Amino acid sequence: MKVASVETSICEIMQGLCIPVGIPWHLIDEVHVPINCKGLSHWVLAVIVLKERCIRVYDSMKGHRGHADEIKKLAEMLSTYLTIFDFFEKKDRTDWSLLDAYKEKSNQHAFDIHIVEGIVQQSSDTLDCGLFVATYAEFLSDRHQIPSLEFDLKKHCTRYASLLWDYGVNKVCTGYVSDNDYLPRPKRTFIQSEDTEMIDVEL
Repeated sequence: MKVASVETSICEIMQGLCIPVGIPWHLIDEVHVPINCKGLSHWVLAVIVLKERCIRVYDSMKGHRGHADEIKKLAEMLSTYLTIFDFFEKKDRTDWSLLDAYKEKSNQHAFDIHIVEGIVQQSSDTLDCGLFVATYAEFLSDRHQIPSLEFDLKKHCTRYASLLWDYGVNKVCTGYVSDNDYLPRPKRTFIQSEDTEMIDVEL
């Protein structure tokens, strides 16, 4: 893909033009970005906290720093692309110049990087980083604290597989052929009643 095309795509995403939620970045507080460590089979979750002008990195392998280059590039390019589509001039929700994180800093100043500690980790002999990234993102989206102790990986894997299966079946039944055609909908909340029967799903 040509550089000009890449720049256009990134700017359109920041403006909410190319993703199902359709919300531009100046109207939200955080952006969750899964990052693949170059040359490695490992993923981490980067959370762009716009009001704090920082990137929080959630890594399921403590001490693993293979993501350093990718996160540094993201921190440096963010300001550039935000400037391109006049992000800092859009003040209908937030006046960025009044926030401490933006004071005495130019629009080209790189975002700060914070490595989050004390979160649940994967075993060193497993390839479960993708599952951890999805779980981290879900905890953060629901405004829950990420646990520091082990959690049931099999349960989370089974639940995500079931959700994806249900999502795929519903898309086929309703005739949608791409994610762009699928309108966003409120997140469903499951409340277990006294007569609810729980079963284990074997994959």
